[in-house]
Amino acid sequence: MITVTTTYSETPIAESVWAIDATDLAIQLFRVTGIKEGDDGVSFEITAIEHNPDKYAHIDTGIRIDERPISLIPPGVQSPPKKVAISSDSVVHQGIAITTLRVSWDAAESAIAYEAEWRRDNGNWIAAPRTSTQGFEVPNIYAGRYQARVRAINAAEISSLWVNAPETHLKGKAGKPPAPLGFKATPIVFGIQLDWGFAPHTDDTLKTEIQYSPTSDGEGLMLLSDIPYPQKTYVMQGLAAGVAFYFRARLVDKSGNPSPWTDFLRGESSTDASWIIDAAGNQFLTAEAGKRLQSDIDFTNEAILGNAALIGSVVQHQLKENGEMRAEILEVRTTQLTDKKALAEKLEKVQVDVGKNAAAVQTKATAVFDIDGNGYGIYDVGVGVKYNGQFYKAGMVLGAEVKNGKVTTSIGFNAENFGWFNPVNGKMEPFMVAKNGQLFVRDAFIDVANIRKLVVGDEIKSANFDPRNRTGFRLDMRTGEMTSYGQGSGGYWVETNNLKQLFDSRGRLRIRMGFW
Repeated sequence: MITVTTTYSETPIAESVWAIDATDLAIQLFRVTGIKEGDDGVSFEITAIEHNPDKYAHIDTGIRIDERPISLIPPGVQSPPKKVAISSDSVVHQGIAITTLRVSWDAAESAIAYEAEWRRDNGNWIAAPRTSTQGFEVPNIYAGRYQARVRAINAAEISSLWVNAPETHLKGKAGKPPAPLGFKATPIVFGIQLDWGFAPHTDDTLKTEIQYSPTSDGEGLMLLSDIPYPQKTYVMQGLAAGVAFYFRARLVDKSGNPSPWTDFLRGESSTDASWIIDAAGNQFLTAEAGKRLQSDIDFTNEAILGNAALIGSVVQHQLKENGEMRAEILEVRTTQLTDKKALAEKLEKVQVDVGKNAAAVQTKATAVFDIDGNGYGIYDVGVGVKYNGQFYKAGMVLGAEVKNGKVTTSIGFNAENFGWFNPVNGKMEPFMVAKNGQLFVRDAFIDVANIRKLVVGDEIKSANFDPRNRTGFRLDMRTGEMTSYGQGSGGYWVETNNLKQLFDSRGRLRIRMGFW
């Protein structure tokens, strides 16, 4: 059923063909080239081509005539909105006057949406959200000269020209937005966490802008991030331990007004070795390489062989048995392909069993990748013994893994004792040993060291300490005596727990304090 709102000029005849011809909707014309009766005897197939009666005048004289409107589609040229105006409205909220910018306009013909922009005091144009209504509002504005412009958009996404409103001076908040409150930096593992707060009546904040510099004077200042309101925490990650930067922050409201900068704040990534080791260790152990390092050696080769048979692996197995004694060498090669993942793996293992005790050496290489871009390659070596029902293992793993676009490469070791040896004079001379979680080094040169606790058993002295030439510094940790020569031919200072003495360049005592 079709319902019309305009009375027909002629009464339609029942079961006849009818069409609508109006000023904005014309009848589309076709020239029939053929008619074919359908197989059912009641239908017909009509072949026709589109006919435009104005084409003859165009061919003969070159005149161009706009085509007849055969559909109510949007026009090719969109008319702009009219009467664009700027006004304001003020309300009092909790004793604070809040001024709201209002921009309004009249509807444009054929428009389904409008795009609008505004600015204050010749600043940058700020886009308002696209809307189908005839206006928008911006709360909490500052005093100044305001401009606005609007354009109409029709269903074909054709836009009109911009229409500008007369520049209007509005009263509003004076000054600038307040700076962020309580700006602080907290050290975290391999990063720095920044936190701040917002003053009351800053709901019109657009973002928090943070800059950082390697020096306290702001040299080489760079933008760290623009954090959208109301977020008030930012984490700078991927730093080495003990890396320091200087930060400052400011707010920017929706009108583009910036607040004053905060003072520079020093932030440093954590140097807590215990915390860093725990976090880094946990991160390693949760990765695929870490999981492999933690895995036990499977001493039940029958289970390995059964699983290999199920998945079609290539197996080489050598076995000798004599009573409770058993020796075997096992190699399993596996390749698997699915519509989502590819896998290749090689397992090599030598094992002996004597009663309930056993020893094994196992190497395993695995390569996996899926269609989501996640994969890893892992090679591990494990040696272990099973003695009195208890399993003991030492192992090493090398791994490279990509997960969710992040690549990690790792090498891990698992053992109670580590030793590094230098072959000197035909014997192995240990120069570094790790035992029961402690590291022992015979001699070391360190460029930069961050030490939370320092326990010294004998002495601390500078590299240039020389009593004969009276240069450098020395602190005897057993007696507490401190000798400070400094540099050059000046005097020197000697201090104990009960006596302080100052000598001149000739070694003559000049000042003595304490008990003697």
